[in-house]
Amino acid sequence: MTDREPTTDPGPMPDLSTYPVSRLTGDAAYEWYLSDHPWATAERCRRRAAELQYELDAASNVQAWIERTQAADAVGDLAGRPAGWRDNLVALAEGMAPLAAANHTHASVESAEPDDLWVANARRKLETSRQVEGDRTYTYPTHLLGPSAAAYPPPGWTESR
Repeated sequence: MTDREPTTDPGPMPDLSTYPVSRLTGDAAYEWYLSDHPWATAERCRRRAAELQYELDAASNVQAWIERTQAADAVGDLAGRPAGWRDNLVALAEGMAPLAAANHTHASVESAEPDDLWVANARRKLETSRQVEGDRTYTYPTHLLGPSAAAYPPPGWTESR
């Protein structure tokens, strides 16, 4: 291999769990996160799975609270509370039920979307956002697509991290 040929093996993946990839921290890191670099793909899948599991767990926790509240009300455990307390708590539980169900459904649907579809959509959104912000000719960088993306490590990444 010459110095000009990109490598398709970036080596063992480091821990990228604290690597900042939000649009708020800079486009270069976010572009890399959406790239075909093997580390980016693996980290993106790991983060998406963790976020979706968090959403599912939160929805389940809220649903469990709703069920406990409804069960306590059904047996009269909430009757001896101060005026309005029981009504407010029961109304809160009733109002939270559709939100918890919607969040659970959303996370379930999102988790079924394959990474290649998710990342293609995220790249389109990035392009649109940049163009709306004034960079009318912006397109997602081609050097971050395909196997040759492995030659481009995360911007600002150092081995000592």
